[in-house]
Amino acid sequence: MSDVYKALADSTRRTILDELLERDRQTLFELCGRLASRHGLTSSRQAVSQHLEVLQAAGLVKATKEGRYKFHSIDTAPLRTITDRWPPREKAEGTPMTEALTHGTLESIDGRPSLRFELSLSHPIERVWQAVSTPSELGRVFPGAADWTPAEGEVVDLGGMSVEVTQVEAPHILTWVFADQPQSFELTREGDRTRLVFTHVIDDLPSAQTAAGWEIYLSRLEPHLDGEYVSDEQAHRRWTEIHERYAERFGVDPTPGREWAAQNLPVSGG
Repeated sequence: MSDVYKALADSTRRTILDELLERDRQTLFELCGRLASRHGLTSSRQAVSQHLEVLQAAGLVKATKEGRYKFHSIDTAPLRTITDRWPPREKAEGTPMTEALTHGTLESIDGRPSLRFELSLSHPIERVWQAVSTPSELGRVFPGAADWTPAEGEVVDLGGMSVEVTQVEAPHILTWVFADQPQSFELTREGDRTRLVFTHVIDDLPSAQTAAGWEIYLSRLEPHLDGEYVSDEQAHRRWTEIHERYAERFGVDPTPGREWAAQNLPVSGG
């Protein structure tokens, strides 16, 4: 277990694991490029190689050589020794949100800042599609759900602003534009489960604050699919903690989000 602690103690190694979790089977060259372009980490190839050796020694990274190339993949099995030692507490009755999870990443789509969230849901794709496309259901999870069909080319007025549906491929893809910012759901069948990816081109919106908001609403989706209802008040109890995690992850000033929270959340809303 000590090798695992040593490997995780370094922030660059943790970032390497984040990258491999998001994109499996990367070469050393690919990892160096993504660390530099996405995280500003301009470590030499030798330094990154040494980090990978530490991660491999801890069993957190597996390397497979194919021809001239060596591909690296994350292996989270050693982390179970930690979680088995300190297992999570059972969540209290009536409080479906007990952890401040941060599923979102800050990326770029066509040169525009964007948020991307990826979730694995324990429901079949047809059920998840119904939940994210039917206004009466989506309204129990997302703010201001549009009263759409939905159908490609459909424009829905939202009291002075509009939503334009741009693509519908049931039960896999639903895209729309709101305030000139594209947003989308992409669903992938994984046996009896569904992989959901939600993206939002945010342009100049505060990234940590916007990510915290979407995290809150996306966290209500699984309980909804389970037949539960999470109120706005329940959902926002962990907003402050989630926002601070995103601000740290994205390396941005948390002040705008804190000011918004001070004005819009109850004093105990953290």
